[in-house]
Amino acid sequence: MIVKYFLIWLVVSAATTESRTDSCLTGYMTDVQGWVDARGRLTNRAPLANRIDVSYRSGIIQRLFGALREFKCSRNGSGGGVEYLSMAKGQLQQVPRIFGNSDNCGQILAVTVTYMTLYGNHFGPKRSIVASINLINNNDTWSYGFRGVRFPHLRELDLRFCGIAELEAGIFSDMINLEKLYLGENNIYTIDEHTFRGLRRLMHLDMSRIDRGMHFSDINVFAEMVRLNSLDLSLTKLAQRDLLAFRSVSRSLQRLSICHSGLSNMGPNFFANTSMRFLDVSGNTNIFDDVRALRGVESTLQVIYADDIALRTMQVFENLNSLEILRVSNNEISSIDKSTTKTLEHLQVLIMDSNRLTTWFTPAVSLMWRLKFLSLRNNNINLISEEMMVDLRNVSYVGFSGNNIVCNCNARELYELAARNEKTRDQDLIFPLNNNEMRSIVYHRGFTDVNHMITERLHVAPTCSEGECDETAAIETKGNYLIFDYDLPSYHCMQAAEGRSMSFGRVPFCKTRKDIDYDEVISETWNTLYLLTLPALLLPVCIFGYIFNRNIRYFFITMRNSAMLSLINKDEVIDENTIFHYDVFVSYCHEDRGWVLDQLLPHVEVDANVSVCLHERDFMVGLSILENIVSCMDRSKTILLILSQKFLLSQWCQFEMHLAQHRLLETRREDLILVLLEEIPRRVRPNTLHYLMMTNTYIVWPKEEAEQPMFWRRLNKSLITHKMRQSSTDSLA
Repeated sequence: MIVKYFLIWLVVSAATTESRTDSCLTGYMTDVQGWVDARGRLTNRAPLANRIDVSYRSGIIQRLFGALREFKCSRNGSGGGVEYLSMAKGQLQQVPRIFGNSDNCGQILAVTVTYMTLYGNHFGPKRSIVASINLINNNDTWSYGFRGVRFPHLRELDLRFCGIAELEAGIFSDMINLEKLYLGENNIYTIDEHTFRGLRRLMHLDMSRIDRGMHFSDINVFAEMVRLNSLDLSLTKLAQRDLLAFRSVSRSLQRLSICHSGLSNMGPNFFANTSMRFLDVSGNTNIFDDVRALRGVESTLQVIYADDIALRTMQVFENLNSLEILRVSNNEISSIDKSTTKTLEHLQVLIMDSNRLTTWFTPAVSLMWRLKFLSLRNNNINLISEEMMVDLRNVSYVGFSGNNIVCNCNARELYELAARNEKTRDQDLIFPLNNNEMRSIVYHRGFTDVNHMITERLHVAPTCSEGECDETAAIETKGNYLIFDYDLPSYHCMQAAEGRSMSFGRVPFCKTRKDIDYDEVISETWNTLYLLTLPALLLPVCIFGYIFNRNIRYFFITMRNSAMLSLINKDEVIDENTIFHYDVFVSYCHEDRGWVLDQLLPHVEVDANVSVCLHERDFMVGLSILENIVSCMDRSKTILLILSQKFLLSQWCQFEMHLAQHRLLETRREDLILVLLEEIPRRVRPNTLHYLMMTNTYIVWPKEEAEQPMFWRRLNKSLITHKMRQSSTDSLA
């Protein structure tokens, strides 16, 4: 129990110091130990009586000799010794030959030192003349001080950020008990087969952040490290052929990070010869192109980070029955695969931000019966369905921000239940299911990242004072969840009928579902078109309702939710006989108004003789904004989106973009043109925009003035082509 509370404190402390939720699973070197900080200074974990810290000082060797002479012995005159040693940022250009020296008690430094850091020195191939004079024997290799010296008790060696370009064969062979070796942030270009000779006790190897590229010269480079269970290659560029080297890792390998390493397509059963538990492959496009890549480790994998790998389905994770955390953000997944989720019987955390998920109407989340944390931010969810509310019932934390949701009573219930739960349940952190594995949380950031989001979340406040919300008594939906990503602007929905946004907490409540009068729901929700078609729908519904009485309720809810996405329709049907008043409807944000008026209009209206519809001059007075948008889009042959990062920050522009996509899909028109005033990186693109850019040719506004005439020729040609095609269709009609 004491160990558990200590680990809770450890996770909360890590979560509140710095947010690294976008980092690799293995985090940074100092996330897996505590005796040295990120800059090479010794921390309070290193006892004062057993350490020497001469970091960030000039004349570091002389200072070390002085510290050894002044080192205090233990009471009996022996034992202890210098166990912790920092020579960080000492402007050293070689490892100094000082380890044969003794402290004031006669104990040799090489024998007593257990933890040593040389962070931030200059061990690269280039040396100044002045520095070279200070080198003992003027030896050329950076590792000079390690040669021929036996370190019987050295357990951790920190050589980060030292400019090391080459590792000699057997350089660490006299460090027979070394357990952790940190070589990150260097300039290492090749790893020889014998580089790690003698490191038979090494458990953790960090070669992360070597961004100039590194190559394994032999596929057996890891073969001698028979106890290696943790390998960190985060942000280190590798060649595809280097994948073969992972075949030589020992059976004991449990943790691997190759995030953003430039690799792809692992192939089937890639980790079958390991005991893999914690895996990060983020940023490696198509790394799971073969859905059998994780076969052979179904019973061991516990945490997977697979962000930004162009993943389209969840099939590769099928049957991972020990998996507890799965992060697959920034991919192309369009649905929560039920055949996969039902096999994830231990999954506690699922993060699927920035995918292409839409509203679902059948159980998906509840199939993962242990799921506690679900993040679906920045997807294409346009509606909170009743089935979703039921599906989320047993989840502890949910997040829906960044979705363009249309207001309905389920959105209010989602909010209201979360606000109610703030008063009735504790904010629990998430830990491994197996208490015997509690210590594993300190070897990766999976649980820490999630618990950081939990501890930093804003609480959902009720929207009315006590006694004013009697309608909440009518809420039949149950749920145990809290909203972890709440802030007021993120939880606004689009009140489409009125053309304005509204807080989830201001949407009217649902009625008691068992008393729902579907006639009344439809008459209050939908326009005249649906009222006229109701009698035609009612008869087959009654017939099928009698036969399939268990499905009748689902039928009505599905019809209602589908209509919600189409409520912007008017009575008219757009076909080939429709007469258009404008050639093009232009959607743009206020910040880009100058470019539209000064650049676009003269070239399009004057030079190309194309009639343009602009909201600021062509919207009809007296109509709502929504009615004007729909009317102008329907009366225009083509829709032109002027895209910029400012455009993406405008709620109305976002709505016009979604509406354009919806209208074009509904009417089967292909008259959409995209103009990018600036490059919009994938990480900031909404999924709707990314889909439109993937399926439509777009034009980028050139910054070079010499290239702008070509831009206008291409744009005018496209507009005229759409205009002529529609005119031809009208003539034929």
